Amino acid sequence: MSKILLLAGGTREESKNNKIASYVKKYLNDIKVSCSLFDQLYTETPFLLNYEDKQPLSIIEIREKLIDSHKLIIFSPVFNGGYVSHLKNTLDWLSLGFDNYSYNELFKDKDVLIISSVDGSGSNAKGSFDLLSVQLKNYGLKVYDEFYLFTEQDTVDDLIEKDKNKEKFQNFLNLFLTI
Repeated sequence: MSKILLLAGGTREESKNNKIASYVKKYLNDIKVSCSLFDQLYTETPFLLNYEDKQPLSIIEIREKLIDSHKLIIFSPVFNGGYVSHLKNTLDWLSLGFDNYSYNELFKDKDVLIISSVDGSGSNAKGSFDLLSVQLKNYGLKVYDEFYLFTEQDTVDDLIEKDKNKEKFQNFLNLFLTI
């Protein structure tokens, strides 16, 4: 089975997206799928200001795991109908050429799944998914056609603590794993 890189774009340690990412990491480990989780994107990676900037250690660590990964799962909060800037920043860093890798080569033809959460009803979540999908395709990634959205009605704590909607969510993940 494929190795999977998990990028959690939550804006604080206890964010819904980071909780979901931890849940998915545990689930993947339970079903013996190798994965690596990076969830401090907002604190450990300086903003890319110049293509000649030295790549930070946080990016080098993610990049080393991405080299061996066949798929990515991105956990992105929805803010104002878009996705968070530190997620875009991380992806931009990862897109840079290095050693024998050319620009965007790390992303070429890898499958990516998007999982999002929103504090409200999620009425602007589809727009956020569409924006992020276009950006990911620009990097050369193959974006899974559907995304999973946690709204205020689908609380993450219910999934994690009460197993509510667990089967539905795990079935969604399993479909992505089979492509």
